[in-house]
Amino acid sequence: MSVAVVLDDLHLTAFMSSKICHDLVGPVGAINNGLELLDEETDEQTRAYAFELIQFSAAAARARLEYARLAFGASTAMGSEIDLRHAEGIVRAFVEEGKHKLHWDVPAGNMEKNRARLLMILLAVVMPAIPAGGDIMAKMTGTLAEPQFELRCRGRGARIPEGLEDIFAGQAVAVDPRSVIGYYAARLANAANMALTVRKESTDIVFDATPRA
Repeated sequence: MSVAVVLDDLHLTAFMSSKICHDLVGPVGAINNGLELLDEETDEQTRAYAFELIQFSAAAARARLEYARLAFGASTAMGSEIDLRHAEGIVRAFVEEGKHKLHWDVPAGNMEKNRARLLMILLAVVMPAIPAGGDIMAKMTGTLAEPQFELRCRGRGARIPEGLEDIFAGQAVAVDPRSVIGYYAARLANAANMALTVRKESTDIVFDATPRA
């Protein structure tokens, strides 16, 4: 089933921009706090903490920016395919910045851009399924030309994010900046002629992206 078009392009752009900016506010604000500490404090332990805060937050901001540029961007320099080895490095830094651990079982090679971007964006979709942190197993079967993706989430309190089943099923649901990435993934799956599903399997949450018949 195709995803229901519930957002016009202006609202989709606004919500996506809001989500990306929201993800960057935290580390950028922390960098600013660290700089203020360096400016105000003379205690060496406090200054050392400020340096650590700045370094950690700068790394987090860079990881999120590089992920957003590759997963959501449309640079003409990128060409029509994405190198999956390069994508792995970008998504690993993004996913493992916090409490999540990525297990990448995807072969090296170049993949058509929409399908590769779908895999990358699904990692942002699945992370809320284990809000307390845990393991994300990303697996590809099939071929680079016609891949199938399985993303398995395992961690304490694993759950299907609210509204995601309806979005994947093509139901017309209310979309906001919190759920827009799932909606965007469904739109991108349509463009790649793939179907998205999510299910609970024992204590795991499993996301699948499969070619449409």
